Amino acid sequence: MTELRFEEKIIPSVDLSGESPMPAMRNALSFNLDYDTGDEAGLFIGYGLRTNALPSKLQDRYNTEMRPQVWKTAVLENDYLKATFIPDLGGRLWSLYDKEKKRDLLTENPVVKPGNLAICNAWCSGGVEWNIGTRGHHARTCRPMFAARARSYKGAPVLRMYELSRENAVAYQMEFFLPEDSRFLFMRVRIHNHHNKVIPMYWWSNIAVDEGDDLRVVTPATHSFANTYISNFEHILRRVELPSPDGYDCSYPKNYPVCKDHFFQITDRERKFEAALYGDGWGLCQCSTDRLKGRKLFVWGRSSGGLNWQKRLTSAEGRPYVEIQAGLGNTQLECLPMPPRTAWEWVEAYGPLQTDPDKIHGSWEEAKAETAARLEETLPRQLLEDMLVETKEVFALQSAEEVVYRGSGWGGVEKARCGKGSSFAPHLDFDSDDPEVAIWQELLEKGEMPCWDMVTPPPSFMVQDEFCELLEKAPQSPLRDFQLGLCCYFRKEYDRAEELFLRSGDIETSAVLAYAVANTRRCKQDFAGCVKAFQAGMKSCDATLVREGLQAMCEGEYFKEVLECYEKLPADLQAIAMNKIFLITALLNLGRPEEAEAILMENGGLEVPQLREGEGALSNLYVAIQCAKAEKRGEKIAPESVEVPNKLDFRMDHISNELGRFGVRHAK
Repeated sequence: MTELRFEEKIIPSVDLSGESPMPAMRNALSFNLDYDTGDEAGLFIGYGLRTNALPSKLQDRYNTEMRPQVWKTAVLENDYLKATFIPDLGGRLWSLYDKEKKRDLLTENPVVKPGNLAICNAWCSGGVEWNIGTRGHHARTCRPMFAARARSYKGAPVLRMYELSRENAVAYQMEFFLPEDSRFLFMRVRIHNHHNKVIPMYWWSNIAVDEGDDLRVVTPATHSFANTYISNFEHILRRVELPSPDGYDCSYPKNYPVCKDHFFQITDRERKFEAALYGDGWGLCQCSTDRLKGRKLFVWGRSSGGLNWQKRLTSAEGRPYVEIQAGLGNTQLECLPMPPRTAWEWVEAYGPLQTDPDKIHGSWEEAKAETAARLEETLPRQLLEDMLVETKEVFALQSAEEVVYRGSGWGGVEKARCGKGSSFAPHLDFDSDDPEVAIWQELLEKGEMPCWDMVTPPPSFMVQDEFCELLEKAPQSPLRDFQLGLCCYFRKEYDRAEELFLRSGDIETSAVLAYAVANTRRCKQDFAGCVKAFQAGMKSCDATLVREGLQAMCEGEYFKEVLECYEKLPADLQAIAMNKIFLITALLNLGRPEEAEAILMENGGLEVPQLREGEGALSNLYVAIQCAKAEKRGEKIAPESVEVPNKLDFRMDHISNELGRFGVRHAK
């Protein structure tokens, strides 16, 4: 019999409970993209991409200290598979175990150890992650979701997880089921745009599988859109022919010298699947109904930078991994226009597939044909299509039998805004004791914001169109002006935003106002005004404000101010590694490279838990320091000749002979 259990699991974890009180006004995901994809690609490159993480707050208060932590889990299990989910990590499928082969189908991280890779900073590797709303790892990837026992399907229990995607104010739900005789775990997804307007929509399921020299990733494509990482801010996308566009067979992750993405171009007539198959022909296959048309391979690469990123996200017991991914669009650089009053639904399946290893590791055409044939034998394509239709009325549109874990209050706010009888998720129970939503419930009920002194940061923020309109109509008050200012900032109406912020209080006494004004001036390229506002807020010692203030000063080349502000910080903020990065930058630019190097090389090299994915600050600073020291000696050295210590090397585009603890080798 299939069983659904709600249990607890103890995992060594970094504390993820803290978050910034400040609105997330800085964009960590912007980049320059050069693409050559052909006239007929039909890509929506850039559509729906956002310039900041508003209305969310950052999860940026973690460090590297790990302790045993109890996590709530949901477990689906039959005679063939055991699937373990962690609802408080965005509903992540933490592990999927093949009981017949006694092998893990996914890479299970032995720890919960976040890195700065997501829209709201904190992100964890391993398992399967669900991303919705806008480009990047989702705002709720390390936040709780609702988890419920839905109505059963053919006698098998159904796990429902759901939430509101605040980026577009739409409800989304995922139902997982594992029929008694099934060797595949099924997932049914429903996203409903209840609005009277087109919205940009994004979805990618990111699946971590163990890397190995015998791993081959197979999908029914002849071409891909290859994404090359030039830096954290610059990418090149081009259409290439598979399987060997760069002189090596890109279907084998072992061959990648550096980090790279391949967005596979699957034709409409082909079945949508991607399989990670090992030397014996066994591995994980993910497939779906046709709505989820995109497939991707992400490889960290065999450089020191890629290997260091993997080590950063796990423990000594952690295994190197690659990601196979599935999405709505052809690439992750685009959203798709979702029509008003529309639901998008699909079914995904995850399970083991046994294939003929000689064919899998033969030609690309042989590998594709063998995988497709064995998948059709094991799980016919039409079965998924029939399942999508059948399950809609059986459980997808039915109320749950029991809500076991509660999520945020934002779905309840949207339900209240829409009113009784609306089409917004009538079957989803969004009741929550979330304290963040009270001020918005008051705006809906009374037409005004509550009294607020603005010395204490508001509990939450909102930039949704409908609430912006309500704020425009609401009586003037400090909190109303501040929240309306954020709506203007989000829409790049910077002059009006600054006016509203300044009208809502004094930046000398309110850290959140100083932060908002400073970021607005930064976007206006008024760095003198930006620095002045950040300096006013520094006395609050808010960690986010301090970090972004020092960063803005470096960007505006106010290096003396960086030193002055840093020296006034309490010891705990001085000890934060990201703050030291800005101190090192200032010292270097003020002609003090020896002092900069001493800080950078503390304990063999500075550990920076909050380093952004792809960020080259550590290696760039090391190289610049060596060049500056040489110049002081009257010498000149070429930057490319400087060998960066492995501990500081997180470059995603750099080939190195230092291959780390995994014992892997460069492909010949």
